[in-house]
Parts: sequence; structure tokens; C-alpha cells
Amino acid sequence: MLQSIREGVGRWVAGIILALIAVAFIFWGVDPTIMGTTFAAKVNGENISLVDFDRALQNQQSQYQELYRVELTDDLQRALRLSVLEDLIQGEALAQRVASQGYRVSDARLAQAIRSLPEFQVGGDFSMDVYRSQLTFSGISPTAFEEQQREQLGLGELQGGIGISAFYTPSEFARYVELFEQEREVAYALFPADAFLDRVEVDETRVAEYYEANKDRFFSEENVDIEYLELTRADFAGDIEVTDEILETYYEQEQFRFQTDEDRRPRHILIGSIEDDPEAEARAMDVVARLDAGESFEDLAAELSEDPGTSGQGGDLGWLSRGTGVFQDAVFDMELGEVTGPVKSEFGYHVIRLDDIREGEVRTFDSVREELEVEYRDVRAEELFFDAAQELDALAFDAFDELASVASDMEFPLQTFEGLTRTGTASPFPIADPAVQTAFSTEVLELGENSRLIEILDDHVAVLRVTSHNQPQEQPLEAVRTEIEAELASIAAQELADAAAAEFLTRAAALPAADSSDADSTDAADPGDADATVVTDSTDAAAEQASPGDAESAQETDSEPPSALAALAGELGGTWTERTWLRRTDTGVPVEILSSVFNTRPDSEGDEVRERVALAGGDEAVVLVTAIRPGNADSLTRDELQSRLTALAQATAGFELAGYAQHVRDDASVRIPDEVIDPPLF
Repeated sequence: MLQSIREGVGRWVAGIILALIAVAFIFWGVDPTIMGTTFAAKVNGENISLVDFDRALQNQQSQYQELYRVELTDDLQRALRLSVLEDLIQGEALAQRVASQGYRVSDARLAQAIRSLPEFQVGGDFSMDVYRSQLTFSGISPTAFEEQQREQLGLGELQGGIGISAFYTPSEFARYVELFEQEREVAYALFPADAFLDRVEVDETRVAEYYEANKDRFFSEENVDIEYLELTRADFAGDIEVTDEILETYYEQEQFRFQTDEDRRPRHILIGSIEDDPEAEARAMDVVARLDAGESFEDLAAELSEDPGTSGQGGDLGWLSRGTGVFQDAVFDMELGEVTGPVKSEFGYHVIRLDDIREGEVRTFDSVREELEVEYRDVRAEELFFDAAQELDALAFDAFDELASVASDMEFPLQTFEGLTRTGTASPFPIADPAVQTAFSTEVLELGENSRLIEILDDHVAVLRVTSHNQPQEQPLEAVRTEIEAELASIAAQELADAAAAEFLTRAAALPAADSSDADSTDAADPGDADATVVTDSTDAAAEQASPGDAESAQETDSEPPSALAALAGELGGTWTERTWLRRTDTGVPVEILSSVFNTRPDSEGDEVRERVALAGGDEAVVLVTAIRPGNADSLTRDELQSRLTALAQATAGFELAGYAQHVRDDASVRIPDEVIDPPLF
């Protein structure tokens, strides 16, 4: 939208600039390589265009900045350029490999794939009108789009073939289940830092010392005060007049959208290929002769057609609309039941029979009136919004460095905001980045000019000017006292949690074996489970009656006394979780604990493994791993087993595809101009 708004602005300036450039060419000449390379990379002699590279790079940079909200350093920009370029090179190398291996997509397959795309459907059915309008809006012709889709489908065939060829052995699957379904018996003490806050006292002297030692941290963020005018499409939605006369006129203008094009259903027999085949036309003529002699079209298609996608269906191509298919002109010139051919295409020679015609229909004004009214209001609001945005942009440009007159002329309120930060943490707009980039630009920040039109969202624009630039200021102690006190208290609480965890670990090691083990825990494994690795010698008769995977049976009840470790954890200000069996996918424990549990293993002596684990936010834990039980495919339900089979198949196929793609990339001859990776500064 912004490009359209600006197309009419500054043409005389552009003319002067072009004239000066022309003079330079005429009198001094210009080296065409002054702007660097004309391609981003060459892959086996084929160019990757700079346009495609720049577009992909801009998308990657925008996503990175939106996700992390940081400035892109030179090293990071170089890394992003390399990453984007490698993706494009690998894609081009794979596309070339698809072509060289002879993957071809038939018209029927292509039409089916396009018709199945939801963006071209209305109520679940393909709409030719939507198809054309979407492509027109995107600035791509149907022919170009279909070629892109044909290439993507060919690439999908290659990837599918590689994926299907991937395999794993029964022993590999058994090992996968053993690891993925593995369970570990775990108990742990948790010492949350927040639990120690009530033991912390922060005195004034410590606050003052911390402030003096860290003054460079306590600066306000650089920001600007702005005044701005904004427009949204919603501002114009309530000022739209709608009458039957207006809607009827709109209906006449848009009537093509409310009619269904004629569809035709042909069959074909494909003879030959895209390679030169001097005998193909003769063989296609033989097919025509056999049809004239009374043989079945469907039988001949099954016997002779070289289109594997349709030969099994008697050559049926399904319903085709005008504008789809390489021989659609011939199809729409045929009479119902007529056989024609051979018709030559890039795929060979086609013998075609027209089986059915589905006439187009036109929806009446009355049947679409409600739909028209909603659409007309939306379209009219868009037009009014667009016109007002153009006017706002032009008036702000003419006013140069003040917006009061613009607000008066447009009868919109001039708004102000204090403290728009460079990072966008404080902003009056739903998305801060566009306004931040504009407000801190040289023209607006340093030269004091009004901004050009800023597109906040698709239906939300603004212009702004900076009224004050506020540099970072050292904040006085009183302004940051609460922040410092909270930070010091948090540090002290974390230190207490750390000390408590260390003391727990030391004192737990000194407990007698019978006391340090959970008196009421499950056995390390099922008494009859010979595959389990038993680490602890303590047993419990009641626990032996319970299922090893039953976490509740492994925990104490209200009527039982706490174990020695539970009592010790409580004494030191923590909480104790009795032994329970955990899987890799469990979500009931902190992720740091789960990671530690499955990254450690009891030693050969069979002793418990006790480890300190630091958690996010300064919490501390002491984890005990007491037994390991491998997974067993026999214990899985049918659905679980199928899920594991599918997961391993997908993972194996993924590794195969990644390896193949890398091989194709490594095998390609690639040339990357230096200035693409390290662009020169002008």
C-alpha cells in the first residue's frame, strides 16, 4: 500500500536524478560492476538471483529482530547472509537433481494439487475466480505459478522416494524403545529461592554500596517524545452509505465473481515423452486408428498411456477449468463425446476424448445481496482509508516539520506520547518496531522532519515527529531503591537456597543406609523384573505389592512418618519428593531435574547417584537416581507401538533426507561472489 501511495510523489525529483546519472554515463562512463555482482551464487552454472537472495535475507532479518529485539551486529549479519545463501544453494541444487533424474509431474497431478490448496477454495471447493484473483494480487501469472508448483511437486517426489527408502532393523527399533521408554526411579529435594526471602534482611548500607558499585547499570533508557497522527480503517467503517442502487452497480462491476466457469471432463492417452521420439506421433496415430475401429478408450489408456497418474483410471483427468492443462485449448474446442488427437505438448502426444461438460452458473443479485453489502462496506472503508492515508502522507510531507496544521486540515486529533524507547518497550502503538525505526532515523530524530507514512499494521498507519530527544540519564538512588532491594534480596535468597542444598547433600551422605533410603518407597524395580538395574538395597514389603510404575504407591501416606531425607529437607527449608518412576516425556517435574536424571547413570557399584541441580530463577535441587528400567515394546499398547514406529520412521527418513540434501549440495559446483557475503560499504 505504501508503494502505491508514494508512486505519485517526487517524480520530478526522480527525473533530475536520472538526468544526472545519464550525464555521468555519457561523459565519464560507468563500470557496470561498480554495484558488484549480478547474481548471489551460481550452482552448476545456474544463477540464484540477487532479488531472491535479498528477499529471503530481509525476511530472515525481520524474523530474527522480531524474535530477539536486538541490533544485528556485523558478525550476526554475516552469519545470517551465509545461512540464507546456503538454504538457497541447497534448494537450487536439489531442484537441478530433480530435473536430472527425470521426475515429471503430469497435468492431472498438477491440477489436482492446485485444486486441493485451501487458499483457492470456497466452501471446500476450488474456485477459479479466487485462484485468478489471488495470483493477480500476488503479482504472479498462472503459468509461472503452475511451473513453481510443478517444480515443488517434483521435489516432493524425490524427497518421498528417499524417505520411503529409509529403513531400520528390528534390533534398532528395540534399542529405540529401550531408550525412549526408559524409566528411572528418582527422588529429589527442592529448595526454592523464594522460600528463603523471609529470612533475608537488606540494610541501607548494602543498598548504597550496591548502587555505587553498579551506577553504570542504573541509567534511564534512551527515548523520544513524539506527537503523531494515526488512521485506522475502522475510523471510516461507520460513514458508508449503502443503498440497493449502489449495491446493484457494485454487483454489475463484480458479476464475474458470482458466476461459475464452464468445466470439462476429458480423458487422455499419453504417448511418448518430453525427449525427441520420432515414432511417438506414429504410435499416437495408431491409437486413434484403434479407437476409430471401435476399441475402448479406457482399455487403450490402461494398456498404452504413459501417464502413470491416469492410466489406471482409464485416462480420466477429472474436471478441468479453462486456463488449466497444457492442452486446454483443444479440450474447450471439442464437442461432447468427440475424440481428437494427437495433440502435442511438452510431455508427448495426447489422444483426447471429451466425456462431460458442466455449464457455468450465475448467482442472482438477490441471492448475494447480504454478502455484497458486507463486502461493499469493507471495500469502501478500505478505499476511504487508502485515500485518507495518501492525503495524510502528502500533507505531512508538505508541512515538513510540524503536524498541527495537518491535524487541523484532516480534522483528526494530534496525539502525543512521552518516552518512546529505542527498544520499543514503551510505545503507543500495538506494534512498536515500525514507529521506533522511523522515530530514531536520521531524518526524523536529527533533522526534525515529519516522518513519511508509517505502516503499523495493514489497516493502521501513522505519521509522527520527534519533539524531544532524551538521552540516557543516571537515575538517583531513590528512583531505583526498590529495584536494588529486590535484587539484593533475591541474591541473598539464592545463596541461602544454595547453602541449604549443599548442607542437605552433605548430611544425607552421613545418614545410615537404612535412614537415607525411603522407608516407604517402591523397590528399585519389580521383584520379578530381571532387566531392571537395582541400585538400592532397601526394600519394602508393601511396595512390592504395587506396580513399579504407580507413582502413588511410591509415596508416603498421611498415616506414615516421613523418611529421614524428607525430614532433613523440611528442616533445611526445602521440600522432598519421594521416589517415583519418571520417563523422558514427563512434565510433572522441573525440566532441569528431568534433564539431569536422564544425563546421569548409577555407577557399576550400584550406589545411588546424588547430584546438585541448579534451576531457573536461582532454585536449587538435590536429585537421587536409584534405578533404571529399560523400555519394552511388549508393554506398549497397539496405538503406542504404532506411534513409536511412526516416530522412528520419520526420524530415520529425516536423517536420510538431510544427508542426501547435503550430499547434493557438496557435489554441486558452487560459486559465491565475495561481495555477497561481505558487501562493500559505499
